[in-house]
Amino acid sequence: MRLFVLYGHDFGEKVIGNMVNLPDFCKACDLACGSCRVKYSCFASDVCGAFRVTNELPAVIDDPAPYLPRILPDVDVLLAIGLHPDLLAALPTLAETAHARATIVPIEDPKWCRPSLRNELQHSFDDLGVDSAFPKPFCDLDAKGHGVVESFVRRYQIGRPVVEVSLLGKRISEVKVLRSAPCGSTWYVAQQIKWSDASDLESLEQVISKAHHGYPCTASMEMDPELKDTILHRSGYIIREAVEDSVTRAQQRQSSVTVDAAAHS
Repeated sequence: MRLFVLYGHDFGEKVIGNMVNLPDFCKACDLACGSCRVKYSCFASDVCGAFRVTNELPAVIDDPAPYLPRILPDVDVLLAIGLHPDLLAALPTLAETAHARATIVPIEDPKWCRPSLRNELQHSFDDLGVDSAFPKPFCDLDAKGHGVVESFVRRYQIGRPVVEVSLLGKRISEVKVLRSAPCGSTWYVAQQIKWSDASDLESLEQVISKAHHGYPCTASMEMDPELKDTILHRSGYIIREAVEDSVTRAQQRQSSVTVDAAAHS
């Protein structure tokens, strides 16, 4: 799969750093690093280009061309992260030029892409036959019936987090990251919750929340009218749900083993 990343916010560099698995990207364990991310591949060869849009932009952009790449290679997926709305409006033209099969526009801040602009872009992409997704936040991107977008999530194992925990008694002894938030925060949270008491849900939620904020999550704290909450809070709920679902599965496995052992005793 060939990717091109067009970004105007530091969040874009976090996403790229996670996907290419930079050696110093994660600092969750400091000197006690267990190299858990070694199991995550480096997808640098898939990134055929990245373009950082300047921060020095006028309030209104009549002509987007001077601020966008003049030439784009043919790509499968075009990622547009943190762009000025007037530049974002030119995305269908860029996607057509690059023969893109899908475009993903993460929304980490309500100002990045208002609902009206999102609807316009969706119609334009539909007319072009280009898959599109507008996850709010990026870690809400799921692999359910999106064609090329689904393939993107499955190949790069990023989107809505999925983790698998193991229990030793009541405590979390191991955490495997099966799918990470695109910014890489799931790997950090996974290390921070180890040895937490899985039976104390309130305490576990506090550990997850502290780790999520400490990474830190860079989503906006501005109230989003659609979510009726902040996007940062939404991302916090997503990782909390991922961990708690995994804990429930681990407890069910643990109970099943106990029942089987009792039946054979």
